[in-house]
Amino acid sequence: MMTRHHKNSPLQFLAIVSLSTLLGACSALDVLNASVGPGAYQQTADKNYGPHPRQNLDIYTPKNLPASADVIIFFYGGRWQSGDKRDYRFVAEAFTSKGLVTVIPNYRLFPEVAYPVFNQDAAAAYQWVETHIQKYQGNPKRIFIAGHSAGAYMAAMVTLNERLQEHAGIKMPPCGMIGMAGPYDFLPFSDEDIKQVFAPADRPIETQPIHYVNGTEAAMLLLYGEADDIVWPHNAKNLTNSVLQHGGQAQLITYKDVGHASLVASLAKPLHHIAPTLKDIIHFIRQTRCH
Repeated sequence: MMTRHHKNSPLQFLAIVSLSTLLGACSALDVLNASVGPGAYQQTADKNYGPHPRQNLDIYTPKNLPASADVIIFFYGGRWQSGDKRDYRFVAEAFTSKGLVTVIPNYRLFPEVAYPVFNQDAAAAYQWVETHIQKYQGNPKRIFIAGHSAGAYMAAMVTLNERLQEHAGIKMPPCGMIGMAGPYDFLPFSDEDIKQVFAPADRPIETQPIHYVNGTEAAMLLLYGEADDIVWPHNAKNLTNSVLQHGGQAQLITYKDVGHASLVASLAKPLHHIAPTLKDIIHFIRQTRCH
């Protein structure tokens, strides 16, 4: 395990949140997206990967991309109950600035749906990318799957659950998985809303990404902030240890004084100083060889 030290960094994100409050209708995400400069990428919006209105995704292609590029799919968090892909342009800007074709999907949310539908949507989005991303200068043989919080959970399930992959028609599993502050081993359910989200599960253990580790999965990079009081650190630690014990590849990096929201916020250009998350993610992608 590696720990990055960044003193007082949560205060920087709190300053952004306070600023957004003063701006009234704008949210903290609006403020982060305001930092995205014009012309950073070419966007292709609202490509459908299924018939439901929320089964769509946006593709961000770096400008002047000379050849087939690595691809990253990013799933946002929101307790499986909220979120929209349009709020994460700052994430797209971060990854495209490093030459990655970036895909940000929407997916169906509770209470309209419950477990396992959002995982099925994540797998369907991955399968669409696998099939179509070459048209957008992406390399279908080098697709990385990432997410924050609930999105990291979904990225882990697509990476680990082979039955989910097969059901979606995925031909080649992810090249690698990046999880930011994700819940991977969180039984028993304690919060009432989370109990409802996962109520349809016949066996609660089957809802847990750690249950599907077998050592043959794609390489994993798991990131979390030591000041996170939303998703407890044992999630990343336990998943890392399980993968390694099964003979797989997993790396855990922690960031001192970084909280749950500030971890993903650190991808925004003005907040890179919070933690070197972008640098660590790009290093992982560049050194990872696909199966």
